[in-house]
Amino acid sequence: MRIRLFVSAIAGLLSFAGASLADQEIRDVRFGVDGERTRVVIETAEPADFRAFTLDGFSDRLVVDMPDMRWSVSGLTTGEGMGHGLVDTFRFFNNSTSSSRVVFELEHPAVIVDQFALDPSDPGGNHRLVIDVERVTAETFESSSGFSHTRAESLDSLIAERVEAVYVPPERERRVIVVDAGHGGHDPGSIGRSGTHESDVTLEAARELRRQLEATGRYEVFMTRERDVYPSWGERVAVMADVRADLFISLHADSSGNSGVRGAAVYTLNDTAENRARQRARQDADHTMQIDVNNILVELELREKRNQSSAFAEVLLQNLGSAGPLLANPHRQANLFVLLDPRVPAVLLEMGFLTNATDESNLTSASARRTQMSAVVRGIDSYFAQRGDDVLFAGSDTVAARTR
Repeated sequence: MRIRLFVSAIAGLLSFAGASLADQEIRDVRFGVDGERTRVVIETAEPADFRAFTLDGFSDRLVVDMPDMRWSVSGLTTGEGMGHGLVDTFRFFNNSTSSSRVVFELEHPAVIVDQFALDPSDPGGNHRLVIDVERVTAETFESSSGFSHTRAESLDSLIAERVEAVYVPPERERRVIVVDAGHGGHDPGSIGRSGTHESDVTLEAARELRRQLEATGRYEVFMTRERDVYPSWGERVAVMADVRADLFISLHADSSGNSGVRGAAVYTLNDTAENRARQRARQDADHTMQIDVNNILVELELREKRNQSSAFAEVLLQNLGSAGPLLANPHRQANLFVLLDPRVPAVLLEMGFLTNATDESNLTSASARRTQMSAVVRGIDSYFAQRGDDVLFAGSDTVAARTR
């Protein structure tokens, strides 16, 4: 049934921005009826993003997804209640570790005609999530719910037909890696204590990483720049799209006002950057004729990209630790344009601090550079091995020596 596929897909949606878990709670659910329309109001302690959609299947349903919430509705300790108007019953549950859901069983097929959020009407009052639904025919309901505007029979075939929403690298003999040497040209980046330019060390590191990756025979490598020029952020991102990359890594060197700070760190998207990526992706989304379906697919793309980027960051750090010191809490998040493509797993590696004498010496040392980039290659190998690309690693013990 479409409903099962759809619920399975949505269950992994991206966690929403909002107040901390301690402040996030649902305090009331109420209804208003006006002729053929029913207004559903969910009252929360703090403002919250939400997403409402309808599903057809064993029963007709209105679904509201929200950030992780606590249920604090007086008199409804089980999270279940009776509706009014077009709503028969409703129930609350946590559908993942980072999101919650309220499902409203509909008395009659209905479509969403409006959804919005309202601030408290009185100081100290509740915030309100409002969804207006209107009675329609069964045919109209079916045509406007779920993935009804696609020939796909399942979520997997929908993704294959319309988008690469769930990250499954295309079949090819070698994985495609895009290596971005940060800065360049008119933008030297950070400048070290001895006058070292970040743009120079990132280019040398990118060349060394490409050499080692290609030596394995498992990877095809593209660079966003081959010399001392400055590609725009958009041009850097475009490279990974043009070559349908499996992975993107941007190399940088950090700076600090404290010359004692040193060590590597890996960055992935933070919530602000993810919202930017969401807006960009929605502007370009034309996966189906339905804007709601497009938006859902965008969320799937972003959630999968963020999951895979984080997975890559973790295995990368596990290997980088053997090549030199890491910053405290070395997996960090930031609003970085070069990571914004919604499909390709991507990280930004700060290789060390040019403002630290030891790090600067290592960043300009061919030997230290080989050691660090060898750790990056092992991290990339581990990432793809965890994804099940076993065929790439047949005989990997014999080729691993070539990367050193």
